[in-house]
Amino acid sequence: MRIRFTKKISKFVIGTLLSITACTVSAQEFPIYNQYYFNYYLVNPALAGANDCHYFMLTHKQQWLGIDDAPYTTSLSYQGRLPRNVGLGAYIYNDANGYSRQQAGEITVAYHIPLSDGARYKKAVSRDRQLSFALSAKLYNYGISDKDELQKLAEGDKAMQDLDDLLAFNVNVGAYFTSYGFFTGLSMTNLLGTKMPHYEEKMEPLIPMTGYFLLGNEFMLNDFEGLEPSLMYMFDVNGRMTLDINLKYSRSSMRNSDWAYWAQLVFRHNIDDGDYDTLDLIPTAGMQYKKFHFGLAYGIQLNRLFRHNYGTLELMLGYTLCHTRRFCR
Repeated sequence: MRIRFTKKISKFVIGTLLSITACTVSAQEFPIYNQYYFNYYLVNPALAGANDCHYFMLTHKQQWLGIDDAPYTTSLSYQGRLPRNVGLGAYIYNDANGYSRQQAGEITVAYHIPLSDGARYKKAVSRDRQLSFALSAKLYNYGISDKDELQKLAEGDKAMQDLDDLLAFNVNVGAYFTSYGFFTGLSMTNLLGTKMPHYEEKMEPLIPMTGYFLLGNEFMLNDFEGLEPSLMYMFDVNGRMTLDINLKYSRSSMRNSDWAYWAQLVFRHNIDDGDYDTLDLIPTAGMQYKKFHFGLAYGIQLNRLFRHNYGTLELMLGYTLCHTRRFCR
């Protein structure tokens, strides 16, 4: 988004707001997209209840360590299976990005069609055959903090004087299929799109319609180890695209079934219609002890911005209401 600034705005404020603009991929699209490798439900509602356990997950992302007022996102989610093959999910998140802020909540209802005879309740998720569909309703609140300060510094700029919060409703849909280790899914979020009222009509939507395509396969190396290559492709109506290539290794303890571990490497290519092109490297790791899950990710931007910050840190804490030796997707 482009905002016309007056000459009265100080270089400090301009720098801060340009920082916001540089992060429009986070603010305009889906701030918790970057946390999907801890919980695929965050980008595809059809994952709600795809497994037979109930999952609670808290995630926090701190972007650009070492930079003041850098973006951060915190989310809390739940998803689980109900009787009659119905799945239920919900999440809330808070995203802060310089002077901009965004909160949202979503409720999901999913329906799962088992394609194998009873295996869904006896074997690991990777051995199931299942087709899932879901519909989500989402409510956004987008606004600007420290409005009075910004309006004083930008006196005379009409765009900066009209900074009312935006409350918007949106709809997400998703489909997901899994079969004996293979999995794929497609979801479309923000089907209604949302524009800020004080921007010109030609401006791109604040919350554009965005698609997510997931493809992967879990290979069991033996009874305790698994290898899972996958890719995630994100695209929106404004021409922005992101391709993630992932490789995940998981291992259950041979001596104590209460413990499990995993490590993953994510290679990300961000493309913003030719204008915003970056490469990221994101190593992640996690462990499970009984019903508790812990995860850590550290993102490194392979561009000039990396010289001015210490990367991005993401943390995850999860809890399940049943015992499983695998992390949920």
